[in-house]
Amino acid sequence: MASEVMRPSRAGVCPVDLRSVSESKTGERAPKKSPKNKVIAALIPVAMFFALVAWGFASPVGASPDDDYHLASIWCGLGDRAGLCEPAAQENQRRVPAALLESSCFAFKDLESASCQAKISDRLVTTKRGNFTGDYPPVYYGTLGIFAGPDINVSVLLMRAFNAFLFVGFATALFLLMPRRIREIAVWPAAISVVPLGMFLIPSVNPSSWALLSAAGVWVAVAGYFESRSRGRKIALGAIALVLAVMGSGARSDAAVYVGIAVVVAMVLTARRSRNWITAAALPVVLVIIALAFFFSSGQSGIADPTSAPSNDGSQNRLGLALHNLTLLPSLWAGVFGTWPLGWLDTPLPPIVWVPSLIVFGASVFVGLRVMNWRKAVSLALVFGALILIPLYILVHDGVEVGVGVQPRYIFPLLIVLAGLAMWPVGGQSYILSGTQLGVIVVSLSIANAVALHTNIRRYVTGMDVGSISLSNNAEWWWTLPFGPNWVWLAGSVFFGAGLSLLAYTIGRPERRSELTVAAK
Repeated sequence: MASEVMRPSRAGVCPVDLRSVSESKTGERAPKKSPKNKVIAALIPVAMFFALVAWGFASPVGASPDDDYHLASIWCGLGDRAGLCEPAAQENQRRVPAALLESSCFAFKDLESASCQAKISDRLVTTKRGNFTGDYPPVYYGTLGIFAGPDINVSVLLMRAFNAFLFVGFATALFLLMPRRIREIAVWPAAISVVPLGMFLIPSVNPSSWALLSAAGVWVAVAGYFESRSRGRKIALGAIALVLAVMGSGARSDAAVYVGIAVVVAMVLTARRSRNWITAAALPVVLVIIALAFFFSSGQSGIADPTSAPSNDGSQNRLGLALHNLTLLPSLWAGVFGTWPLGWLDTPLPPIVWVPSLIVFGASVFVGLRVMNWRKAVSLALVFGALILIPLYILVHDGVEVGVGVQPRYIFPLLIVLAGLAMWPVGGQSYILSGTQLGVIVVSLSIANAVALHTNIRRYVTGMDVGSISLSNNAEWWWTLPFGPNWVWLAGSVFFGAGLSLLAYTIGRPERRSELTVAAK
């Protein structure tokens, strides 16, 4: 029986069995978890799922951007169905429930609640506003169309819960399958990036939900696919990468572009001069081909959003417009963290939301830049360049400025990838945060999430002109549920704080730090 090799014990660091760590790297056997750590690991996805579901209940039908378009597209995602989506006189028209198109009656009126929905009838109306001519890829709408039914409120809540489940489920699967030395990359970049825009979009019916999931997961899955020594884990990670690539590319055309970028950076990070690596590279090539096929088959490619109609008055030449937009681009990046309003850009958030969220993200990325090699530098440069060139191209192509056409949610997926790349370990140095740093992140983001969730619920329950802490006071709108808005806010705040705390504990406990220190060498 091989003897254990022990590292000298230091303050706050537990001895490590190098044999166990080595075996975990090769995929043969991972160190055993204590029952306590197993319970904690199981509670994290549960807490995060309910935190996202709370956000799903925090806004009415029609609350996410262009929901009238997306709802009609979902109800027609599986073709013509009596009472849900019926043919109209023209090929580019359909007859759908009026509530799908009129549910956003509160849009752009931040002082008004969602009570206007009570006046909407259940009649069928004819509309051109939907994915009836292939502007968007069909996969997303067809999948969510399974949940479409005559009760629109129930259908939408089920769709939001389904998207929340997908995000948490895939993140959990990636965390469990990734090689131990890099498994935090499967969840931590998204965790520090989702407040507030991600918490709003993930449990929504907007295709951006799948775009975020795809971007957050594809590059991780591909990198883990190359790095894993276990054949079973390699197959599982490859399968996840394939599914996420189809989901992202099948939701938005820009997400197809991000799939391609994610695959390329994962290959750059893991490239080796070996026949095995070259053989394994067949899968990423297939992923890129799939993404390209979706991109070029969709009418959405090349424009910011087919649901909007930007105009170019010719007052600025292309070079001047490009330079002007270049100075404004950082506002798109910061908008992900709350400097831009939520919903139809009509739910402004207080600075206590976006200041800590932006600081946590920036500081987390900056810490990751402490260790660098040429592979990591090239990958970061590719993603950062995409954060500049992609929105800039669309803005100049459409002849508009930042704030028209292109929104923070379009470039949000790239920010998650950027954060993950910054955390990639190099040589013998892993991405390790101290207990104090993790504590600051947990407290800051928990407060930001709680305030953002409260503000979002307030905007629809009464409108932004009411300042009461209790969300039930003078409520004008709420779901037909046995619990009120205060309970949703409390549950969402507590579950998010608890989930983030448990995640921080998992990646920051002393024995895990020791594993990372040894495994990275």
